[in-house]
Amino acid sequence: MDQSSGFSLINPQKLTPIGVLLAACVAWGAFYFLAPIGLYRAGSDYPYLILGGCLIGLLLGLAVFEPGTNAAPSMRPADLHRTLKQIYEISFVIGMIGISLRVADWVFLRGLSIDTEFLKNREKIESAGTNAFAMASIIMIPFSIVPYMIHAVAKRNGERVGHAWKAIGLATLWPILTIVIGSRSSMFMSLGMIIISRLVIFPHTSRKVIALCCALVIGLIYAGGLIFIERLQQIGLNVEHVIRLSAFTHLAPVTQDYFYFASKLPEWGRNTLFIATTFIQYYVHGVPEFAYLVEHYQNADQGGTYSFNVLTRLAAILWGVPYDGEAAMFLMPRVGIYTTLFGPFYVDFGPFTPMFCFAIGALVSWTRRKVLLGDIAALPLYICFVIQVAAAVVINAVQSAYGIFYDIAFAALWVAIAVARRRSPAASGATAT
Repeated sequence: MDQSSGFSLINPQKLTPIGVLLAACVAWGAFYFLAPIGLYRAGSDYPYLILGGCLIGLLLGLAVFEPGTNAAPSMRPADLHRTLKQIYEISFVIGMIGISLRVADWVFLRGLSIDTEFLKNREKIESAGTNAFAMASIIMIPFSIVPYMIHAVAKRNGERVGHAWKAIGLATLWPILTIVIGSRSSMFMSLGMIIISRLVIFPHTSRKVIALCCALVIGLIYAGGLIFIERLQQIGLNVEHVIRLSAFTHLAPVTQDYFYFASKLPEWGRNTLFIATTFIQYYVHGVPEFAYLVEHYQNADQGGTYSFNVLTRLAAILWGVPYDGEAAMFLMPRVGIYTTLFGPFYVDFGPFTPMFCFAIGALVSWTRRKVLLGDIAALPLYICFVIQVAAAVVINAVQSAYGIFYDIAFAALWVAIAVARRRSPAASGATAT
């Protein structure tokens, strides 16, 4: 009979949800003090008390299910290899089908082209509405990242499942394709999960790999900035107008120091300064926008239908539940900006938002506990939660960047595998639950 062997899915101390949230807050503070920008300040302390309560609630929730000691789950080697192989192969097929459906939707139904301007491609996507290909692909595409996670877990535990180049190739295919529509948020969402998977799953990460990941992030920020500049040129705007007039700059405007520095630089230097400054504005503007939202929001609490409007829209399609998408879009006092993770939740729950943030944190903590106890199927959802927590001071990455679809897809994977295990207990050799 096979002997059970200890295995693990992640490094317990690397990139914990609490750690990434605190690091994001430190980065926000550094940007605020160092960058040539000023921030809107509310007329009262109430918005900042709500914001502080949300952060504290989220942090407390993230700690609530943290194990006191490192767990040591066990699984027979044959069962471990079979489970990993099954998840890898199923996810690979689903991910490939999802990307293929999306490309077919773009090319054959919407007429997108790689030589077409970004804005025209986005206009084609938004004007064509939805269809069966798009609806199926948006749930299937998240599976394209799972094979890389599973390959990494196998390598961590001395197994070989799949090929590194195939897993990485599939995982990066969707972010590369998003360049066609100039979508930076979905690109960063996908690549962020890939980087986090590399750093938390592999037992050792060399300084060279860490430096490579940092270089990749900086390169993506710069490339995203170039995409943004290209968009501006396509509609006849220059960077100096945009850095003053874009929606996300209104409450985080640049100071005169910015224009002084820019006037001393050549064109490539001005573009680089513009990219760095707009990235910082993008990163920090959610906090003053949250304060403005709390200060000016006059509508009733939406009870979850705003943050999770995808589910509301689905209910409208399936059961005819009333839903007015245009009205929901204009619930915010300012449209087209980010209000941190907490802004949409405030629209839904008002002064009870800190308690909801505690519940969200507890869900992430419980998922993390399952991963530490060896539940392989929980890993993709946990990795997704980590990137969403890391973005908390900037954006609600559940509502934006296709985040809710990643959550739904990975939760469905977890449930499906749990059901399969219950129906065939012999198929799972795990002793931990």
